[in-house]
Amino acid sequence: MAEKLADVLAGLKSGIGAAVKTCNLLAIWEKVVDERVRKQTEAVKIRNRVLYVNARSSAWAQELSFLRAEFIKKFNNEAGAEVICDIRFKAGG
Repeated sequence: MAEKLADVLAGLKSGIGAAVKTCNLLAIWEKVVDERVRKQTEAVKIRNRVLYVNARSSAWAQELSFLRAEFIKKFNNEAGAEVICDIRFKAGG
């Protein structure tokens, strides 16, 4: 059966809204870390309440992993809700 145009548009709107929300959440990373960390990292995605962050090197990824709990708390405070429960740091990318 053919879908109604309104249903198709509603689905597209929902998908676009989710993409915008994800982009806004990724931008929070830039707000909760200092300039030194910002220059060495990039938040790339959120999946299943896990924030994935690329770090410039394995040394940076290791160092940041020690601060994981602090970053999660700051991130969720900035978001106004508990949107992430973990952060995975990956070297390179």
